[in-house]
Amino acid sequence: MEFRESETLELKKTTSELKEAIVAIAAMLNKHGKGEVYFGIRNDGEVLGQEVSDKTLRGVSQAISDNIEPKIYPLVQNFSAMGRQCIH
Repeated sequence: MEFRESETLELKKTTSELKEAIVAIAAMLNKHGKGEVYFGIRNDGEVLGQEVSDKTLRGVSQAISDNIEPKIYPLVQNFSAMGRQCIH
């Protein structure tokens, strides 16, 4: 699968960029009503991978739902790309 950023797709290297991802999600929702964010993939599409645990998935989901109004309840899940774990 090839990853390329667009108006409805944002790529982040790690969950350390969660605040930036939340801003991007809000912008995508305001403009398009939908959007996707992947953690563990660089802006140029290179898959780096990310340590993924249940705690990480819950934390990402909680941060998104706590910081976007009106409330959204995102589907946050682990997936494998090029043999590396990432978050979608």
